Amino acid sequence: MLNATFVVLAGVLLLTFLVPLLAFLPDVEGGELARQFSEGGLTRAVAISGASATLATLLAAFGGIPLGYLLARDRLPLPWLIRTIVLVPLVLPPIAAGVLLLNVYGPGGLIGAYLERAGWTLANAMGGIIVAQVFIIAPFVILTAEAAFRAVDPRLEAVGATLGRRPGEVFRRISLPLARHGLAAGLALAWMRAAGEFGATVVLAYHPRSLPVQLWVELTGRGLRSALPVALVALVLASLTLWLAERFAAQGRIERTAARLRGPARQGPDPAASSPGWGAVRQAGGTRRSVIEADVSLRLGDFELETRLEAGEEILSLFGPSGAGKSTLLRVLAGLADPDSGHVRIDGEVAHGDGPTQPPEDRPIGLVLQGPSLFPHLNVEGNIRFAGDGPHSDRRLARLLRVTRLEGLESRYPTELSGGQQQRVALARALMRRPRVLLLDEPFSSLDSNMRERLQRDVRDIQATFGLCVIYVTHELRDACAMGDRMAVIGDGRIEQTDEPLEVIRHPATYDVARFVGMRNLFEGEVVAVDEGLASVRVGGVRLHAAVNPRVAASSEVYLCVRPEDFRVYRSPDEGQEPAANAITVTIWNRVLRGATFTLTGEANGADGRMHVEIELAVRTYETLDLAAQKEVTVTVPAKAVHLIPRATDNPAGEPTRAVTTASPRSS
Repeated sequence: MLNATFVVLAGVLLLTFLVPLLAFLPDVEGGELARQFSEGGLTRAVAISGASATLATLLAAFGGIPLGYLLARDRLPLPWLIRTIVLVPLVLPPIAAGVLLLNVYGPGGLIGAYLERAGWTLANAMGGIIVAQVFIIAPFVILTAEAAFRAVDPRLEAVGATLGRRPGEVFRRISLPLARHGLAAGLALAWMRAAGEFGATVVLAYHPRSLPVQLWVELTGRGLRSALPVALVALVLASLTLWLAERFAAQGRIERTAARLRGPARQGPDPAASSPGWGAVRQAGGTRRSVIEADVSLRLGDFELETRLEAGEEILSLFGPSGAGKSTLLRVLAGLADPDSGHVRIDGEVAHGDGPTQPPEDRPIGLVLQGPSLFPHLNVEGNIRFAGDGPHSDRRLARLLRVTRLEGLESRYPTELSGGQQQRVALARALMRRPRVLLLDEPFSSLDSNMRERLQRDVRDIQATFGLCVIYVTHELRDACAMGDRMAVIGDGRIEQTDEPLEVIRHPATYDVARFVGMRNLFEGEVVAVDEGLASVRVGGVRLHAAVNPRVAASSEVYLCVRPEDFRVYRSPDEGQEPAANAITVTIWNRVLRGATFTLTGEANGADGRMHVEIELAVRTYETLDLAAQKEVTVTVPAKAVHLIPRATDNPAGEPTRAVTTASPRSS
């Protein structure tokens, strides 16, 4: 019922459009139309309207497109006020607009008086028609330009800057081509509005007669019979312009639809995915010579980035949870965001700090984002060449195509590539400008695990082959460990620990780092004794032995940490007699299969309370011990696997801990 009602209402409205447009056609007299063309008045009016509308559209585009771009990128102060000013000509009655223009450009007006003295006049001249049309159509150009540029992903422009291109070149080669269909459709509509402008024109420039003015003259001078042929000509011109505008807009829709349709069809098994890696074997640890060093502070609303980072010719995994500041730090390093204070040095040169700040296009940095951010209007070769077209570019392009296994794909467009191929194009493009630092902002997070591992091997080979400093951002611990020679853990805008991945995992420096790296067994305790390299820690009602941490003294409060995979499980207490190991009896109350491992959750009961424990076992071990029906097990953990973190203050994260209030130690 609702649909039928809407159809009726829509039909009534459409009829109000169609009846006036079609009903006058039988009343148009061919003889009258021929007479007006033969006398030349109608021909001149069409020529004047066409010429003035074209010039007015070009002038409006000359200033309106840049203004629309600035509005789309929020780079102007008080944008709401600017948009209000822009909209005024749209809501102002055209006659009123003409009066305002006449007051400025007419004889004796603010500008018109100076023009008159110089021998120029706008009133009743072709220039007046153009001025009136520009005033009326400029809002159309500005608003459609803003919409067209908002449809262009700003990340593409940021990537273009990191590829060494100046802002003007990025606008000309990326923003403008990608917005071209929306701009063309908007300009076509602006041209049509200019050609049909009457109110402002008739006040400022009655002569020479444009087509709308000619229509008014025929109607008021000779009547409706003479006006109908002029209206027919105006309708034909308007219909032609609308058709062209729709063609421009439709072309953009067709290209986007075709890209979506042909993309998946062309995807499939990556022919290079199973090929062996290329390049030299990466040396563990990398080179420690500093390539990039930053000590910066930046406040964004309630978030504050305040951290120090240093990396050499190595892969440094920047690891932390979402919202920790990883991408913000990368933007600072790339020059896409300026810190409030501090400095950034790349290869010994100051990029930010003392002296002028280097823009992103001048920094020897390559950037690959989470999405490949390829330029959709360029093919593979065009994307890579965008980053470097100087001497020897052909030879370097050939090498990069070879080492990234993209040979044979040069003519394909991004939508014709698989996800892995797109990311290899992004890598090749970033390397084309010969960077010293390669910034990878979670570039493989959207890919399946097999493809992600292949591309990670590629990055390791690339780092070794080109001797790069690579900073690899990820929130996945597995990826951070697999990629990094070292791992920097960041949380709440601060890097809390930097070390080799295994050292970070085994010996987290802070409570937050312990949480980030999956130290799920975190307990509050107190060191009661330190003897012969072992610390005796009271956790609730029990004592556990731990390896001594130099930062921990007797009688100090600590967090006691045990990784879930460090527990060993036995079916009975008699089996769990390990020397120098803590042993507790745990009642299992939950089992979760996680692919190749089982996570067991249980609690150790004691006289004063209980301790919640998480244990991770390989599936084979779980099955060998036949734990499916086992409710109570003995769990041991070596003292060297128990890590202590000083607890100078309460939980910095403000979250509840799994505090031990009671346990039942088998050895203490």
